[in-house]
Amino acid sequence: MSARLTPQQSRLLAVLLLAAVLLAVLVVLIAPAWSLHDRYNTKIAQQKDFLERYERLVAQKPQVEAVLEAVQRRDARRFFLKNTAANLAGAELQDIVRSAIQGNGARITTSQTVAPKEDGAFNRISVNVQFFATTANLQRVLNKLESQVPYLVIDTITVRPVNVNRNYKPVPGKEPEVNVQMEVVAWAYRGAEESEGGES
Repeated sequence: MSARLTPQQSRLLAVLLLAAVLLAVLVVLIAPAWSLHDRYNTKIAQQKDFLERYERLVAQKPQVEAVLEAVQRRDARRFFLKNTAANLAGAELQDIVRSAIQGNGARITTSQTVAPKEDGAFNRISVNVQFFATTANLQRVLNKLESQVPYLVIDTITVRPVNVNRNYKPVPGKEPEVNVQMEVVAWAYRGAEESEGGES
């Protein structure tokens, strides 16, 4: 036999059932909202972290740019002649070319600098040189000049045989020489005084 509930017990059971239903409804409604809220909080925290990192990077931009400019200036300058005064740059280029030619077994007959030409922020410095060399020595000279730092450009070159006589016979064991004329070009930064004078 089942025991009957008293009216008070029935009311209590009904209240408990109603509370359970309400709690279940609240859980069903609140759980997704809570999950969404938690996800948004996580996203906001991530975005704040990214923003702080970007702000730190932006704050470092002037320092990074200054260092980068200094490195670029230092690295770029080695490809140009060291002297900014045109006459000194011409003498520097003459020394470089003379060293490359004489250091590879050739004999210089004449060497002279050409008047410099303005080329933007630079001076175009040229040297005309004439020398005698065997073909092997000439190859070494050209190789030395093209691998040189500062950068050099051979603007013009003329190679002529020394002996043009049809009856000429080379000496056995001795390589014949050629007569070489060439113009070698390099660039130098223009000095501050020159730049100011050119702009006025």
